[in-house]
Amino acid sequence: MPSIIAPPRPAAPTESSVKSGKRFGKLPSCTASELRRRVEQGEYLVIIDGLVCKLNGFIDKHPGGPLSIMHMVGRDATDEARSMHPAEVFESTMPRWAVARFVTDEKAAAQASYVEDLDLPYSAPRSTLADGSGHPQPESSSAADLDYAAIQRDYRQLDDQLREEGMYKCDYSDYACEAARYLGLFAMSCGLILLGPASVWTYLAAGVCTALLWQQLAFFAHDLGHNELTGRREFDMVLGICVADVLGGLSVGWWKKNHNTHHIVTNDVDNDPDIQHLPFLAVSTRFFESRYSTYYRRIMEFDAAARVFVSLQDKLYYLIMCFARYNLYFLSWNYLLFSDFAPYRVLEMGCIGVFFVWFSWLVSHIPTWPYLVLYLSVAHSVSAVLHIQITLSHFAMSTESPDPVYECFAARQVRTTMDVICPTWLDWFHGGLQFQIEHHLFPRLPRHKLRRVQPFVKSLCRKHGMEFKEFSFIDGNVYTLRWLGEVASRVKLYNGREEHSAQAIASIKKSLRAQ
Repeated sequence: MPSIIAPPRPAAPTESSVKSGKRFGKLPSCTASELRRRVEQGEYLVIIDGLVCKLNGFIDKHPGGPLSIMHMVGRDATDEARSMHPAEVFESTMPRWAVARFVTDEKAAAQASYVEDLDLPYSAPRSTLADGSGHPQPESSSAADLDYAAIQRDYRQLDDQLREEGMYKCDYSDYACEAARYLGLFAMSCGLILLGPASVWTYLAAGVCTALLWQQLAFFAHDLGHNELTGRREFDMVLGICVADVLGGLSVGWWKKNHNTHHIVTNDVDNDPDIQHLPFLAVSTRFFESRYSTYYRRIMEFDAAARVFVSLQDKLYYLIMCFARYNLYFLSWNYLLFSDFAPYRVLEMGCIGVFFVWFSWLVSHIPTWPYLVLYLSVAHSVSAVLHIQITLSHFAMSTESPDPVYECFAARQVRTTMDVICPTWLDWFHGGLQFQIEHHLFPRLPRHKLRRVQPFVKSLCRKHGMEFKEFSFIDGNVYTLRWLGEVASRVKLYNGREEHSAQAIASIKKSLRAQ
């Protein structure tokens, strides 16, 4: 593979590109001020490769959900759009929505956002270090002043080289061992329950096998949700539903809507659902302010219950993770029953119905209630390892941007994401989640190739002074717990300030009444 510092190879102009150039040259121009004005008037305008695309007529049909578009309104979404879509969608479909050519001066051309000061109803401004609020952040050794334009240029060059080298093409043989593992775990789970002796050890082992099956299926569904397998969106999505919904009982559609939003606004307090876990967990003291979630469309109250849980979150973290899968059942059904965007609603409800039928039949063979409770408890609590793997990547990472106006896509993903160090033979256990930085930079890259890409990403980070944060699985857990403990320690300070404010207000009211 070429070095990332090699000069890019210019592509020869094709007849279609020449025609496209002529077509776009006829489009009217749009300045930053006009873009802002039109966004304020309700237009969903997104800048993609120098074109202003109006997506009002498409936003409700977007396969990744409306919010992943809404969060890019008024912003340059070139890298986000290219990373999340096949090349033909980026190059052919998206330009059809173009209504103008974006023009601006050289300084403004480097901006990532032109509406960062606008509190849009569907997308809150990115949290920033410069607002003077004094919220603590995890330590970072990144350079103070990053050259975002240079980072963007080298990131795009690396992405082009990965495509030229065929890295985005999935090697189906990589999934031979995966399929064998899924079938083996499923057979062991069923075999132990149906044929094994009625003993504690039988149902303990069956529960562990079921938990590992669900963990591995989550990795497979994740791959399919990003179209990493065939690159055909509908085929990968339907396959994911037919496998993961039927064998795991969770909605892949809910996951895709949630996960796409997470990729676009990674670790943003107001916009990223993957870090919005009140009343149980808070990864930033900003949650003490009862923020409004643009994903759940409600205020995340930092009430009395939240204060108790958050003040103990570093001690309760693993216990909370043991119950996380139950929450996913609730979120899946809430999505399928009430979401205004569920394109595979009927198929998913049918597949999850099949899961509950076969799973109920299976557990009906467990002879006693204590054994049944043991099996279900073990299967769901051991599944906590998956939720720990997921949260490890982001919980102890930055939630505030040093410069949300100019920060480019690549810099934001590196700032908000952590890798986990593990030997090659243990890659199956982490399922690609150990290479989260690489995955967030190249979401459609097949996970079996992420290890090969990691050295080039590290080189990119070293070149531009970005911290590439990675820990072993154990050290990552320690680091995350320490950060959760740091946030937890601030609850008492927050309560003290609030009590002091309440006393001051009461004193003022008393003085006014006395007068």
